[in-house]
Amino acid sequence: MILFDKWYCFKWYSFFKDKYKRALAEIENTRMRMKKQIDDMKLFGIQGFSKDLLVVADILDQAIQSVPKEELSKNEHLNSMFNGLKMTNEQLLKVFGRHGLVKIVPSVGEKFDPYIHEALFEVPKGADNEGGTVALCQKTGFKLHERTLRPATVGVFKS
Repeated sequence: MILFDKWYCFKWYSFFKDKYKRALAEIENTRMRMKKQIDDMKLFGIQGFSKDLLVVADILDQAIQSVPKEELSKNEHLNSMFNGLKMTNEQLLKVFGRHGLVKIVPSVGEKFDPYIHEALFEVPKGADNEGGTVALCQKTGFKLHERTLRPATVGVFKS
């Protein structure tokens, strides 16, 4: 019969206790990582679908912009169609908002941010314009839960 001294037993006990604690920590880290991935999937799972719907929103917006305002009072059918387009656009934006999709509409003079803006061209700056700021918004952008889905395309004043 082999007898182990206390030191030898304590050494193995410490070894297995350390392994056990490391395994528990690894399980907890894996659980937290999986929880974060599931939360991200819940938030950003509609990203592809949302991108496809942005094309529809752009076309609807262009249709509203193309209606001549002076013709609305003259033509009752055109006025009805215009109001229907506006209501549809408003409803679409409400649905976007309910699902975390927010429109990015940069204003003139706003500081250029490469995370939400895409610069298409540069404009010579005037006396009252600061360089590196938005000069013109060509196309609005959209964010999905603080993640830029489509940057706003803008013109920027030269630095």
